[in-house]
Amino acid sequence: MTLVVLFGVLFLVNLFTIGGGYVMLPLLHGFFVEQFAWMTNQEFLDAVAVGQVTPGPLTVMNAFIGFKVAGLAGAVVATLGSYLPSLLVTTFVAKYYLRFRASNVVRSVFRGIEPAVVGMLLAVCLNLGATSLVGPIPVAICLVSFALMTLTKINPTLLVLGAGVAGAVFL
Repeated sequence: MTLVVLFGVLFLVNLFTIGGGYVMLPLLHGFFVEQFAWMTNQEFLDAVAVGQVTPGPLTVMNAFIGFKVAGLAGAVVATLGSYLPSLLVTTFVAKYYLRFRASNVVRSVFRGIEPAVVGMLLAVCLNLGATSLVGPIPVAICLVSFALMTLTKINPTLLVLGAGVAGAVFL
């Protein structure tokens, strides 16, 4: 039953999330940490971190969570639940794209969704920040990373690696 719930949660979240992978984080946190208690805040944060150092960060994160919840079968089910919605939606959109691309309704829907995406990303920051910003050094790493990301064109991968090194050295 756990595998069915795991697949269902990931399938639905991936199917209905618009705005990029990080918008999924508050939803996934709500299910995996709060509703099902399959992991702690720290374990969820660790899963996000593991995903960040790999290609396809959120799919890897979901597979990591699936493995924690139900072993190898959980990792496979989580991966399928993550990829299948994108495959189905992409197939559907590709078939009807030319017909709907100029639609004012479609454009208006996406304009309305944008503020919700920003709000969900802010919720992710607040939720994960409460777990990870537990002292002056993590706060400093966060602020320096934010400043570098905002004010320079440094590659985000280098920021993630640099923050990891700083954490290993100073924490």
